[in-house]
Amino acid sequence: MTLDLALYQLRTFREVARLGSLTKAARSLGYAQSSVTSHIRLLESRVGMPLVQRLPHGVRLTPSGVIFHEYAKRIFNVVDEMATALNPPGEPEGRATVGASALLLETRVGTLIKESRYRYPRVQISPRQLSIGAAAKAVRDGELDLALVHGDFIGNEVDPPGVVVERLPDLEVLPVGSSALAEAVDRRAALAAVKVLAVDPDCASHQLLVTALREIHGIEPQVIEAGSMGGARELARAGYGIAMLPAESVGPESERSGLTVLPGLPRVRLGVRAMWLGREMAVGAVSAVRDVAIRVGRDREPQIA
Repeated sequence: MTLDLALYQLRTFREVARLGSLTKAARSLGYAQSSVTSHIRLLESRVGMPLVQRLPHGVRLTPSGVIFHEYAKRIFNVVDEMATALNPPGEPEGRATVGASALLLETRVGTLIKESRYRYPRVQISPRQLSIGAAAKAVRDGELDLALVHGDFIGNEVDPPGVVVERLPDLEVLPVGSSALAEAVDRRAALAAVKVLAVDPDCASHQLLVTALREIHGIEPQVIEAGSMGGARELARAGYGIAMLPAESVGPESERSGLTVLPGLPRVRLGVRAMWLGREMAVGAVSAVRDVAIRVGRDREPQIA
């Protein structure tokens, strides 16, 4: 019998066995509990027998699960040996290809490159912009070593299969427009005359802005793609539209040059996720960059209260 097993499924099983709980394993791995349950069921389907027994408070391994666990540990020992052979002890070096959604490319990746260069001088980062919906596939296919995306996974509440997903500091986005728009006497008419500027078509923030304009002001705004944060910022400054921009990218009043945060429209906190293949499958440079990415943003406070 040939077993088609994925390392991410074995990693989930190992954590369930270690903690004796699907909920605790999900929290430890950064997965939704439904993802952990799905991984275990898929493994049981592949081996043709139950591996865990559900209890009122947790789970325990079945006799088949105990045997499976022993072999899973051997597999990870071999993987660790391979990782050590490919990444001998010492200072990490090499190149990591990092993809980021448009908002994160400007607000987080620059700091990531700077911090990585300071901590790991022999590691190089190749940054790329990507759409949120394409991130998981790009990592699975080896096009990216690490993907940084914001917002929920559009249309899918379950973590994408085949990648390790880790939660990073949230990203607060604010509705930004021209000072003239904020000071308009007939506010509804002024809002009706502008567009919603989408930086990333997969981002939920501009969708929430459209909903707010519809429900609060009875406006059905036109949405246009700005292409980049810089493009959205310039169009908003010119009075052409409203953009949802990260708070950490919007400077103090004196630096905004005609831009202002628009009152009465939603401010949104978006979850940020890192996706990669996991430490067992990553070379030293990628693991080093991932460790820095986890820290980037934790000490960055929004510049506007």
